[in-house]
Amino acid sequence: MKYLACLLIIFSLLSANGLEDYLADRIENVNEELLQSYIQPLVNAFGTGISTGLFQSAYSHDFLGFDIGLRLMSIHIPEASRYFDGIALACSLAMDSLVYYEIPLENLSTVFGPEQEIDLPISGNSIGIPTNIPTGFDISSAPLLVPQINVGLVFGTELAIRYVPFTFEGSRMNFFGIGVKQELNKFPLFKPIGIPIAIAIGAAYQRFNIENRDRKAIANTSTWNLQVLVSKRLGPLEPVIGVGIENTRAYFNYVFEYEIPDTINNIPAELITVEQEVTLHLESQSRYRSIVGCTLHLGHLYFHYDYNFTPYSTHNAIVGFSFR
Repeated sequence: MKYLACLLIIFSLLSANGLEDYLADRIENVNEELLQSYIQPLVNAFGTGISTGLFQSAYSHDFLGFDIGLRLMSIHIPEASRYFDGIALACSLAMDSLVYYEIPLENLSTVFGPEQEIDLPISGNSIGIPTNIPTGFDISSAPLLVPQINVGLVFGTELAIRYVPFTFEGSRMNFFGIGVKQELNKFPLFKPIGIPIAIAIGAAYQRFNIENRDRKAIANTSTWNLQVLVSKRLGPLEPVIGVGIENTRAYFNYVFEYEIPDTINNIPAELITVEQEVTLHLESQSRYRSIVGCTLHLGHLYFHYDYNFTPYSTHNAIVGFSFR
């Protein structure tokens, strides 16, 4: 069950069974004061996972050659990313007016933390904002499944495309990515040199959004990547190493609702709902990576594995068919 929740949180294609709505619900139940610490690990993990497996080889396809493959990543969630200290708000009625005050909290669950119910330590007629702190999904590693097609163009240029849409109970999630790789060995300027290994530069841009039950996007993310790869074919094996830089930006925008005593109509014994627009911009804390891997070529079939050194270290396995 934990892996199922994990697939949904990290936006896997095969696990679209409704917890994406639950994730949206939890986000919308967090006020702006707590959202950044609660959701930052998700932005980090998303940026790491979505930047993995873009290019598994420094060699490019010949013109209109292509490969199609399925990438399965496993993203490690550091223990430090499962908890955070934050400050919640509370309000109380005093002399027919509302008084707001802060409540420091420790060891709260991030989106990846344990499923622990926490009630705010309030007393008397005080009301917490939010009333309950959302729990995590209790995840320590997260898989991500992504289909991708790579098509060869002219002069060693290669185009990569990823697209994963899915819908459940009115909640739609969309992920799209496009990348370009240039094998320097086939570029006219470098071709006469006769470099004994393949060297390539790749870049990609990817977008993803999360929609709530009303089909409104409450989060939009964008990621750019730049990687340098070196590989060498040794019979059926092709070792590859690489380095890269990247950045993920996430924009959250939704309406957070909470209740307070009705001092507007002078009926403090009753509660009214207040709507607060939450707008937050976050960036992934993962900016650099190193890649070490190897591909096994068996005719048109290939298997690939690489390990990515990042703050959220990631395993990546690919199975696919290649027609060069």
